[in-house]
Amino acid sequence: MLQTYFKLVDDAIIELGLNPDETRGNMPGQWNLKKGKFDIMIDVWEQEKQFLFQVVSPLCGLPDENKEAFLLHLLQKNYGLSGIAYAIMDEAVFLKYTTEAAALTKENIISLLTKTAFYAEQSSFVPAEEN
Repeated sequence: MLQTYFKLVDDAIIELGLNPDETRGNMPGQWNLKKGKFDIMIDVWEQEKQFLFQVVSPLCGLPDENKEAFLLHLLQKNYGLSGIAYAIMDEAVFLKYTTEAAALTKENIISLLTKTAFYAEQSSFVPAEEN
């Protein structure tokens, strides 16, 4: 069953003009895409007899100062997002979307990847890259 979902992701990646063989991660069910300076990581896995699909894009670390204000800012920004949310893990900020894989279509995956890339690029709090 997992292979069915892996193929859906591969087909979506092909539709986006990329080669899924070049984007696969180290483990089956992992892909790593790049949009500008942002990574977009896809995972498909089985957990407790459920198949899950997740898109995650790491954005930045938490600031050393004004952390509470920054966290409040993220919560307020979540209100304007559609189907995706800012999340924090290990002092890092991510965009994250997780769902059951059974409801996925190739078109859903393309939409989610496009949306994740758009929201990552619109995250004004992400520091600019240093040259």
